[in-house]
Amino acid sequence: MNQPILYCHQELTAAQIEKLHELAPDYKIIFAADPLTHDMLDNIEIMYGWDKKIGTQLLDSSTSRLFWIQATSAGVNHLNLKQIQQKGVLLSNGSGIHNIPITESVMGMILGHTRGLYASIAAQENKEWKIPETLSELSDKKMLIVGTGNIGAHLAKIAKAFNLTVFGINRSGHHVDDFEAIFPQNEIDKILNRMDIVVNLLPLTKETENSYDEARFEKMKEGVVFINVGRGESVHTAALVAALKSGKIGFAGLDVLDQEPLPATSELWETENLLITPHISGIAEHFKKRLFYIFETNLKSILNVQKLSMNQVDLDRGY
Repeated sequence: MNQPILYCHQELTAAQIEKLHELAPDYKIIFAADPLTHDMLDNIEIMYGWDKKIGTQLLDSSTSRLFWIQATSAGVNHLNLKQIQQKGVLLSNGSGIHNIPITESVMGMILGHTRGLYASIAAQENKEWKIPETLSELSDKKMLIVGTGNIGAHLAKIAKAFNLTVFGINRSGHHVDDFEAIFPQNEIDKILNRMDIVVNLLPLTKETENSYDEARFEKMKEGVVFINVGRGESVHTAALVAALKSGKIGFAGLDVLDQEPLPATSELWETENLLITPHISGIAEHFKKRLFYIFETNLKSILNVQKLSMNQVDLDRGY
């Protein structure tokens, strides 16, 4: 049998490369920039980071030896999960590496609105000494975090430090620390009108696509703050724009859009009380270090017991 290959679609430090050679001495380590022949392709058993071109070829091949993909993001909706499942390939994600930067981005978006920072930036650009019309505190307000996984749990902990009362939504309503109460996903519409802030963290699935539509926005509290750092396709764009224009939503922060990059023709650019960031909330200087820890931990487990020890994706649920 030809030497198995560990294919890296991620940049690694010299120390990390040395660690891979130490952990997997029987594997040939290949990077995206390296030449890859057709014969070598079938010898790829492990993929660190999703390479769409190479990955698709491997999943389509009847002779591929691929058995594990380590994705770099928490969301894996960009992968063909059905085909991965049919091939018997294991999939792990990057859940947990984004907890700190996404939490800080969410709180930054909210504070920029409540403390008048966006209005002050606009006034400064016009050389105006102008006090924002609306200034408020987070203390004693209610936040709903839709999705109580790693990121949601960390956000709840930080939000509590601002004296916010934090509620959560997850599939079953099971308990998670730092939440005042948690409700099952099918009860979200019953509690929306009590919330001052709604933060969406859900991955994209058939159930969550366009789940924030006109009907759902209508159930929210007047002037609510809505933040989406989950997936852009979860939000019906036209419904969001209408809710912002009517004042139903007082402010929205979007780090994920249904079209990325967002085209210049999108009406979102011209919509007031809206902050758009280019899918950067999860990026920080320690991103790759945290991701490598997950990969290293799983690699040890795969080579020793042929199982993943963390972050395995449930291919039926999609996360």
